[in-house]
Parts: sequence; structure tokens; C-alpha cells
Amino acid sequence: MLYDAKMNRFRVLFYSLLAVITWLAVTPLHVPQVNPDWGDKVNHAAAFAVLFVAGYKAYHSAFRLWVWLVAYGMFIEVLQSFLPFRFASAEDVVADVAGIALGQLVVTALRRYGKV
Repeated sequence: MLYDAKMNRFRVLFYSLLAVITWLAVTPLHVPQVNPDWGDKVNHAAAFAVLFVAGYKAYHSAFRLWVWLVAYGMFIEVLQSFLPFRFASAEDVVADVAGIALGQLVVTALRRYGKV
């Protein structure tokens, strides 16, 4: 029963992160970018790495999580293409995929050492 409670906490975390990231993706930018060429891409990669780790801890299904998070990243970019104060970028999707891969590496390392 303790295991289920832990999974439930990670599910709450996962969906909370999704809600925050979605909100950030559809609101106007209020923070000036330090270096728009790479800073935004680092943010994308970090967000999706954390999403992957939280999602894996919640559901223990890497393949489905990969598919779902790539689709989510693409959905966010399509959504941003309709917003006058945001713009879509294929490079952002690439950064999202890089973040998912980084998250997979973290999960693999944690599993190797018995932490997942």
C-alpha cells in the first residue's frame, strides 16, 4: 500500500508540472531572455527531463511516456502558433526530445542503483 501512495504522490507531481508548464507556455513572456538562442532551449530540455522522471516514477512506462511527452511538446508548439504573443518553433520540440532523453538517462541511472 505504501508503494501505491508513493506512485499517487508522483502522479500529483506529474500533473501539477504539466499544468504549470502548460500555463507558462500559453501566457505572455514577462521575463526577458538572457540568451534567447540557447536559454529557452535549456528551459525546454530541463522541463521535459523533470516531466519524464516524475512521469516514470508515477507510471513506470517509459515507452508510453516518450510517446505522450513528444506529442505534448508538439501540441504546445501548435497551440503557441495560434497565440499572438508566442511563436511555434521546431527547435523547441527538438529541445523537448533532448530533455526526454536526459530524463530517460536519469531514470536508467537510478534504476541501475536501485533508486527507482
